[in-house]
Parts: sequence; C-alpha cells; structure tokens
Amino acid sequence: MSNYTFRKSVLEKPQHWELTGQELVCTQEGGANFRIPYTRVQKIRLLYLPNNRYRLNNYCCKITMTNNRTFDINSCTYESFATFPDQAETYIPFVKELVKNVKAANPDCKILTGQTPFAYYGNIVFVVVAVSFLFLIFSWLPVDYGKFYIIIKLIVIVYMGAYLAKSIKVNKPRQLSVNEIPDYVLPKTGNKNEQSLS
Repeated sequence: MSNYTFRKSVLEKPQHWELTGQELVCTQEGGANFRIPYTRVQKIRLLYLPNNRYRLNNYCCKITMTNNRTFDINSCTYESFATFPDQAETYIPFVKELVKNVKAANPDCKILTGQTPFAYYGNIVFVVVAVSFLFLIFSWLPVDYGKFYIIIKLIVIVYMGAYLAKSIKVNKPRQLSVNEIPDYVLPKTGNKNEQSLS
C-alpha cells in the first residue's frame, strides 16, 4: 500500500492519495473525499507539466474515469509563495504502483504518455507563431538597437529552444503497450530542483 501527498496551490488544501488493494482513495481537509475503484479508471496519462516558472520540473499523472471525470496528481507541491519543491522520491514509486494496480484490475485501461495530439501539435504551432511574431517585432526596431536586438534574439532562441526540445521529447502523444513507465515521463530523482525567489 503506497501513498502520496501534494498541494496544488495556496488556494487548495493538501491532497492525500492512497493505493489500496482495489481502489485509489483521496482525502482532502475541508474538501470532498472520494474513492476510485481501479476498474473504473479508463486511462492514465503521464506528462511533463511546467505550470509556471517556479514549477519547471513538474510532472503530472492525469487519471480519467469511465464517466470522464479527471484527477491530476502533480510531482511538485506548493510550500509557500513561489516555492514548489520536487517530490520525485515519493511521486515515482506511487505512480508506478498505481499503473501496476490499475492494469492488473483493468487490463483495458489505456496508459498514455504526453499531451493529447491536439494540445501537443497546437502548442508547437503556438510557439512557432509566437517566436516568429517576436522576430517580426524585433526587425522593426530602429538600427540603433543593433546589439541589444541580437542579444534579445539569442535569449529568446535559447529559452524557447530549451523548452520546446523538452516538451517535444516528453509530451509527444504515445500509448504504452506494457506496464513499464519510461523515465522521460517521470521527474529526475536526486535533484530537488526547488524553484524559489530567495
């Protein structure tokens, strides 16, 4: 029996998730407590989900039930303003056991990695359009801004390139045919990667 606790934001209380023999149980102080039988899980999607600049190493396990209700379990947890520690050490074993238990009880459950095809290709198009628009704006700047213009271009290229490379690798839509979860859809262990303003 494995368990995992995380908090999405300052506006929400911590969620405590627990795996039992037949179901997934969630309890939340002041919130709705519920049980999800493994047989009612339609699909599990594992993806990279950097919600903001303080949660750059955030991964998500999205559970979809047969009634299309969804639940997100994040690898980073809210601790305080702009501080989201990485909980890879407890998130990874929990997610692996969840997938194993669900597939044992419900062999028809789909295990997916990455975003939906619409979101994946839509994000790529959005980034390409946004970068093109930025370059168009920069090209209209007066020539006096020459060096500044080149530096800004390089910063944009490096930043967007790094984000896009990781997103393309990790979030490409795939369906797993085995229960073994690839490392690229799980956070790295041994690196807390805590993002904060301090």
